[in-house]
Amino acid sequence: MYLTLTNASEAHKGNTIAIDSSLIATVHDALVTRENGVTERITYVFCPPHGTWEVTEPLEDLVTVLNSVKRK
Repeated sequence: MYLTLTNASEAHKGNTIAIDSSLIATVHDALVTRENGVTERITYVFCPPHGTWEVTEPLEDLVTVLNSVKRK
């Protein structure tokens, strides 16, 4: 199942991304201060071996969705 999320990285902020939920290994959130001085909470989605995505959806919401997805 693909999850539709909102990209939080500065270069692609606001763009929609779809991530295969079966690839997600870990998720965590953190406060980040951007170069322009704005502080925001973002969620990191780690999908090895492809890397980490930054998304705007709250960690709790993402965990709820992941818990409802049937794993292979």
